[in-house]
Amino acid sequence: MSAGQREPKPLRRIITAHDSSSGQGTFSDAVGEQVSFIGFPVPPGRPATSDYALAYITTTFPVQGLSPPTSSTPESKANLDIKQYRSQLSDPTPLNPPSGTSCTIIEVPPSGTVPMHRTVTVDYGVVVDGTTELVLDSGEKKLLKRGDVFVQRGTAHSWRNMTEKTDNSGILRVFFVFQPMEPVQLEGGKVLGQDLNLSLQKA
Repeated sequence: MSAGQREPKPLRRIITAHDSSSGQGTFSDAVGEQVSFIGFPVPPGRPATSDYALAYITTTFPVQGLSPPTSSTPESKANLDIKQYRSQLSDPTPLNPPSGTSCTIIEVPPSGTVPMHRTVTVDYGVVVDGTTELVLDSGEKKLLKRGDVFVQRGTAHSWRNMTEKTDNSGILRVFFVFQPMEPVQLEGGKVLGQDLNLSLQKA
């Protein structure tokens, strides 16, 4: 749970599957539709600065094991992606597996800030509700509003919730897809790795 002990309403997430005979689409009931939000501390060990719901993950690329169980696909090898996602729900993390992706919805409480951090991921994001200031470690910043899309390529950044209290009760909600990437290499061979403690180093 994020700062202020706010408890976000669970997210509704729908998963589709295939009929094993016709190939037509069906709705999967292998995982319940409701996804709870969990507090995420940045930096680790400190109070949570945001809440996230793990809507889905994949562990391979291209995604493997989507076939339904049939005479040629045993149950043990069918719908592997759903099984892998279900196994992650016991100890979820908003970040993606090393060879897969993560579909995550993040909420930041009114006037909240997610401190400076870096992940070794390419992030596709859409602001679903509210307004946020995306701040880079260079000091550059951009204001993003509902409907804006961003692509973040392993850069150090922080988020500031600039949402007015009259807009979605001041809550910022952002949809992310996190994807693995090769680490960025700088002059002299310096490599930029994951660091969720950048705000402590600058303090």
